Amino acid sequence: MMTAPEVERPGDRVTELFRTWARDSALGLSSLSPAMAAAATSVSPQLARAAQATENVWRQIGQEFGLLTSTEAAEHMGYGSNRTWASAQRKAGRLLGVRRGGAYRYPGFQLDAALVPSISELVGIARQHDWSDESVVLWLCSPSGWMPGGGRPVDSLHQEPRSVIDAARSAMAPRW
Repeated sequence: MMTAPEVERPGDRVTELFRTWARDSALGLSSLSPAMAAAATSVSPQLARAAQATENVWRQIGQEFGLLTSTEAAEHMGYGSNRTWASAQRKAGRLLGVRRGGAYRYPGFQLDAALVPSISELVGIARQHDWSDESVVLWLCSPSGWMPGGGRPVDSLHQEPRSVIDAARSAMAPRW
């Protein structure tokens, strides 16, 4: 006996989206609750929201560019599984490294056939003005009024590195 093919009903998709949202929300709450309970002081809703918004940006950066481990960065650049290569480049100011999950991660946008040359200049400017690597990466991946058309500096990093450097100087060393 033949049966009719299954036809997805619009309500099925909505139900599945709701279930996914509910599952993700429950997982998020179960992860956040112990951390908030461990805090010595209360956490304002605004601070909790800001922390979540920042985490969402990091996840977006990871999805778009990759946040590579030191081994992955070295392999990407052709240095095999040399874990010390990325650390040495970060310490020398040639590579941006951000702390995520207790270890350094390296945003993939700075790794090409060679290290993106403008990164070392960006790191120098940032260190001169006490900007952390995390702040530089967040700035690079956010729309900026210092960039033509208000675009993200990261989108001009390869084709127009001078405009990114000039924007970084302006953004990191504001004049009063």
